[in-house]
Amino acid sequence: MLLKAVTFMNLALIFYSYAVFSGRKEGLHRKHLLVFGIGLFFDYLGTRQMNLFAMAYGKAPEWHNLTGILSLAGMAFHFLLALIATLLQKADAVNRTFHRVSLTIYSLWLAAFASGAISGMMRISRKG
Repeated sequence: MLLKAVTFMNLALIFYSYAVFSGRKEGLHRKHLLVFGIGLFFDYLGTRQMNLFAMAYGKAPEWHNLTGILSLAGMAFHFLLALIATLLQKADAVNRTFHRVSLTIYSLWLAAFASGAISGMMRISRKG
């Protein structure tokens, strides 16, 4: 269960990173939206697996729960912005603002990702 969750979260990291930085470099395109959606899907799967793991083996720290929920919501919001811009064919018009928001939300997501890794390592080191 934990291995699946870690795998999903790492796949989310790979897809998010590509979508955010490639989209920033090239401008927002449909391929970025697709890759971003895949990252969001893996983020959801990883979050779900982590939640199942936490229910079975003990609750994660509150600060990680809060950052995790906020970052998943932020990425979903971010994806919706990209989807709307793409569907309205306004991607070029929103690129500058979108990428500022993009880096902020991505940074928050990275904080949640790191807090989960740190929290998990702290739990393992206490048991070992």
